[in-house]
Amino acid sequence: MSSPKILVADDSRTIRTRVRQILSREGIDVIEAETGQAALEQIYREQPMLAILDINMPDTDGYGVCQELQSQGPPWSELPIIFLTSLESHALEMLGDKLGAYLHKPVTSQKLLDVIHTFTVARS
Repeated sequence: MSSPKILVADDSRTIRTRVRQILSREGIDVIEAETGQAALEQIYREQPMLAILDINMPDTDGYGVCQELQSQGPPWSELPIIFLTSLESHALEMLGDKLGAYLHKPVTSQKLLDVIHTFTVARS
């Protein structure tokens, strides 16, 4: 059985590295992207089971990535999204809940893993 594959898209190398370390210890393959456009390219090529997106990224932001995936229909529109962002708003929480989840930076390793686990168990 292959390891779950998750995309982590954030323009902060520090955040990508930290999330990769957390997920790698759990046996999860991590694909990284620094921009929204790179995230889309990686999603289409690697077909991860979940995407963790920052909202503020160069070129295409996290919202744009979601809009693009939604416009493509299944299976792309069914990809669970976890927004991991420093932005706070009720609208973001609602959007995150609709597409997957919303987590506020900084997030604990355990909280991140708990949320990811809900998706990896459901899709295995």
